[in-house]
Amino acid sequence: MSTLAPDTPPAPLRPRRGLVAAIGFAELFYAAAGALPLILGLGLKIQELAPGGKETVLGLVTALGGLATVLANPISGHLSDRTTSRYGMRRPWILGGSLVGLAGLAVLALAGTVALVALGWVVAVCGYQAMVAGLTATVVDQFPPERRQRVAGVFSMCNVVGVVPAILISQVLKSSLLAQVVLCGLLAVGAAAVLCAVLPDRRLDPAERRPVSLHSLAASLLILPRQARDFRLLWVQRLLVSVGFALISSYSLYYLQSRLAMPTAEAVSLVGVTTLLGTGLSGLFAYLGGRWAGRTGRGKPFVLWATLILAAMLVLKAATASVLVVLVVTVVSGAATGVYYAVDLGLVTRVLPDERDAGRFLGAFSMAKHLPSAVAPALAPVVLAIGSDPFAAGPNYFLLFLTCGLVTLAAAPLVNLVRGVR
Repeated sequence: MSTLAPDTPPAPLRPRRGLVAAIGFAELFYAAAGALPLILGLGLKIQELAPGGKETVLGLVTALGGLATVLANPISGHLSDRTTSRYGMRRPWILGGSLVGLAGLAVLALAGTVALVALGWVVAVCGYQAMVAGLTATVVDQFPPERRQRVAGVFSMCNVVGVVPAILISQVLKSSLLAQVVLCGLLAVGAAAVLCAVLPDRRLDPAERRPVSLHSLAASLLILPRQARDFRLLWVQRLLVSVGFALISSYSLYYLQSRLAMPTAEAVSLVGVTTLLGTGLSGLFAYLGGRWAGRTGRGKPFVLWATLILAAMLVLKAATASVLVVLVVTVVSGAATGVYYAVDLGLVTRVLPDERDAGRFLGAFSMAKHLPSAVAPALAPVVLAIGSDPFAAGPNYFLLFLTCGLVTLAAAPLVNLVRGVR
């Protein structure tokens, strides 16, 4: 079976008024529910249950979550491309994924062992990746190519700004991790329900449904079509850029404790401040970058310069030994990250190998972002143990972030090799 037949893709549906806002809010609260455990919840929970080996345990748990992401997103996208439900192709995955995610977060918060923490996190990740697979595919389903860059800007803005409600909820309900994750999860369910109510979802005729098989599932994970050169290039550069960011959020707390010798309470507060600042700027620049790129019809220059700036900020963070530099890196990298992810997503929606398989290919593209999350956190303890940090006693964060910066820099030349879009 081939999912790459050059048939004419289905015409985008006529989007209803308010649909972009509904997609944005669903993405916002999906991101909030997924971000809250990664910001502080997992780190503090593991520090409570396994204080002696917290770095290694956190690396393993986040790696399991990353692996679940790598598998769940493209598989869910592939299955949604073939869903013949009377409720549509994407609705069951958007709403059902939000409910599964909520259940996983509850297990994580109530867990009394590291094993249950890992189980809850994996279940939550699988649910939310099913939700976002459906969400991302709606951008291609509902909008023509010339509008996708601007919609991608809104989509990416809401994704990064999702950390803001997560932080606010964690501060207001700081005495109860269970209350935090349940509230975030319920907001995601509510936003998914609203979107499903207004979404003019495509209904796939069972006669047009291509079969699902072990081969097709494996292809959704492993096969990038040879003839889709631009898609492959964007996939590889996204993979390289994502390496550095697979570690920053997970290790921010421990980084401050080690490099700046901060007490836990003070480090937690600074993580909250820098997260709010960086994500606020990322959201703003995702929106502005998406609109500007859409207006000019050029996306590659935005992606190239954002990649170079991100690499420079990672190298600077490697040599950081003051709160001031941490704040500077937060501001600059936050703005660059917003532009990068918004414009990069807009570009890839225009070079999909087959828009009938939008869920599959956008899931594969998401894999390039999340695959480092499955590998890098598990390898980080090994890198941290090499040599010594020249700026502080303890794990070698200098080598860790320097390596991430150099890997990100290697992604820059790939951008100019893309030919199908400007």
